[in-house]
Amino acid sequence: MLLSDLVTIVRRYRRLIVVLITVIVLQIFELVLLHFKYDIFTGGFLQPYAYRTFSEKLLFISLSFWFDLSLVGLLAASWFFIADKLNKYGLIVYYNFIVVVLLITGIWLALEFKVLSYFSDAINLQIISNLGAGNVKEALIYASNEIALFIGIIMIVAICCFIIVKLIKHNVFICQLFENNEEHGSYRGLLLLVIVTLPLITIFISNHNFLRYGLEKKTSYRLISSILDKVSDIDRDGYGIFSYPKDTVPFNADSFPGALDIPDNGKDEDGFLGDATALNTTADSFSDIEPMAGKHIILIVLETARADLLDHKEDGQYVAPVMREIARNGTSIKYAYSHTGYTVTSINAIFNRVLASDRKKMPLLQFLQSAGYRLSIISGQDESFGNVAETTGMKGKGNYYFDARTAIDDRVFPSTESGSLRLSEERVVQQFKTRFNQLDFSKPQFFYLNFQAAHFPYSHPRMAKRTLKKLIPRSEINLENINWLSASYWNAIANADWAVGQVIESLQQKKLLDQTTIVILGDHGESLFDDKFLGHGHALNDTQTKIPLIINDPNIVVDEPMGQVDVAELTIRSALGLKNTWSNKNKQVFQFVGTLSHPTLIANVTANGIRTLFDFRSEEVFFSDLKVWRSYKEALADPLYKDRITSLIQAWEALRWQEYDSKKQVKGTS
Repeated sequence: MLLSDLVTIVRRYRRLIVVLITVIVLQIFELVLLHFKYDIFTGGFLQPYAYRTFSEKLLFISLSFWFDLSLVGLLAASWFFIADKLNKYGLIVYYNFIVVVLLITGIWLALEFKVLSYFSDAINLQIISNLGAGNVKEALIYASNEIALFIGIIMIVAICCFIIVKLIKHNVFICQLFENNEEHGSYRGLLLLVIVTLPLITIFISNHNFLRYGLEKKTSYRLISSILDKVSDIDRDGYGIFSYPKDTVPFNADSFPGALDIPDNGKDEDGFLGDATALNTTADSFSDIEPMAGKHIILIVLETARADLLDHKEDGQYVAPVMREIARNGTSIKYAYSHTGYTVTSINAIFNRVLASDRKKMPLLQFLQSAGYRLSIISGQDESFGNVAETTGMKGKGNYYFDARTAIDDRVFPSTESGSLRLSEERVVQQFKTRFNQLDFSKPQFFYLNFQAAHFPYSHPRMAKRTLKKLIPRSEINLENINWLSASYWNAIANADWAVGQVIESLQQKKLLDQTTIVILGDHGESLFDDKFLGHGHALNDTQTKIPLIINDPNIVVDEPMGQVDVAELTIRSALGLKNTWSNKNKQVFQFVGTLSHPTLIANVTANGIRTLFDFRSEEVFFSDLKVWRSYKEALADPLYKDRITSLIQAWEALRWQEYDSKKQVKGTS
């Protein structure tokens, strides 16, 4: 009797069951990929949000299931409507629906998550052996997470397909369930519920950063929200009210998220402060410096270097004694900042001295070449990543150029992707010494050195254990292991400090230390879960954007915050023995997350590290000295906050216009 009732239920609701089977399979595979790629349930590198508690996981999975159910359900309604019109019934209709939906989604997910990229590297036994410092077993263990993930997925998919095919094609009972056109249940009520609730749930999520973060990575949510967004785009400016960022002026085609506010045209295109005004550009004091030979220069950029590295101890010992000694005899800038928290934009800011294209400002390397310096570029990363080598002039005619792409066989990880290529500190030091011993120091020399020691995952198979006995494996990097994670990071900094020490030693051996200006800085900081984040580039705080800036020149006075765009002038003034005083109390260092045209956050940092931050997602402003958040409209209406938010928005609008105007000029001359 029970089996008979079950058969009746299955036959009556067979279409709903087919939809549920499809949705469950999609849920399993997409959530697995989301977790491993984004650490969405544990929190991981560069991830600002994670669903850690049971209630958070339940809510996220429930919403994920609902959007998958809605999308697959609507597709099924169309599929079965057409099948009925064509008088197509039976098992083949349901089987084809499941296969087609899963096949299309599977291909899309494979492309989206780049499943095959993990196997695109030219991996051979020699490289594997090198990765494990000669130990193949150690190298395979290191790469086991990525290898196991995708081999596991392939095996699961193969097993599931095999089982399903067996069940569907060879199980008589299942075939009989669908062998005729028996009456099936009506799903009009469910479809109506989907149609009514989808817009409401979608607009709620679009206004909720925490939920939107994960669901935007879901295919079903993105597809549904983008369709609803296009439907609600009344003024046809490309933005509606269902996606992020949303159009706050839905009936004005001139105003939309990311619109360029053209100065003094009588229109407020971006929706902030009314019509933008053309700001007076400040004089570029660097342009007044005559290019000439001075001291040799060594500019060292430390990947992912926190500002507190000079004072940090592990087991009672300073992790950066070499850099402490340089700072003690020279100058350490207390308030130095990355403008973005990203490597590419930081390196561009250091060398090109700008955040937006500006043909009026001479880049650092161009100045050095005109002053007669010989340039040597030696980097532990692939400087072609983000087109940095090209935009900064690193590969200019006559320059000595060496990076991780140049020595690709010496990389410390298997991947050959530009963003993953790294060389060990020892390899970079070796190349520096080779080049150093080839040069004629009767002529002015410039070195750019980039040490990647502290890059995530804060170690590599060849890294020396200078401050701890066991480095944290990548698979163990999580909030629960925060102390182990922190210790591994500081061991990486100790390795970077060792590399700096090797540079100093080379200078001492040739008695060139007093004839050389040495500048050391970070490209950005790093959160190590100490502020609930891991990584960089997704928050504008001191942990992620305050950086060390050390120079072996004691004759420098800095009473203002410094950004990476100031480093070139600071360096040249020191090398040429020019006045090097920075005392503008009104100086502001501009920062942003995202791009200038579509930022998530922007901020100004002023004297003593006081930050004014604007969040475009919520249109709220944070004042760090007061430790208060205010809505944009409240801040603008209050005399206590108005000048600060106005100055910040105007700085952003001016940079956007500068970027646009420079590109326009370039096009006009090409």
